[in-house]
Amino acid sequence: MTTDNLWDISYCGLNCAACDIYLASHGNDKLHEELLTWFQENVDPKIERISCEGCRGPENKCWTPDCYFRQCAQKRKFDYCFECSDMPCDKLQEFVSDGMSHHARTVNNMKKMREMGLEKWIASQDKVKFCP
Repeated sequence: MTTDNLWDISYCGLNCAACDIYLASHGNDKLHEELLTWFQENVDPKIERISCEGCRGPENKCWTPDCYFRQCAQKRKFDYCFECSDMPCDKLQEFVSDGMSHHARTVNNMKKMREMGLEKWIASQDKVKFCP
């Protein structure tokens, strides 16, 4: 398996490179302001910054620093959950069923990654948006 695009795909199968929060954190200032306004109006009026370097970035700069999938994969020395024979585990099934539409795609994404190969799956994602 090549590792050229590890930063694009999270451990759990989300495409970070197609995520609005990730894109806003990497130079899309207009999108960043739109997201910041949305989060202030809908989630937390005190939020001052929306930022994510992806789960492969520094732990303190990813969306969920205490992510179970990140910790589990690192402990088991996997690059992706799909490399694990336990996929989909109970935690991943909970994540997929939490009501967030982009979370619901993770198991299917990883099954396709396993079937197609990572590079082909990444190449097929150029127009897909996972985040709401």
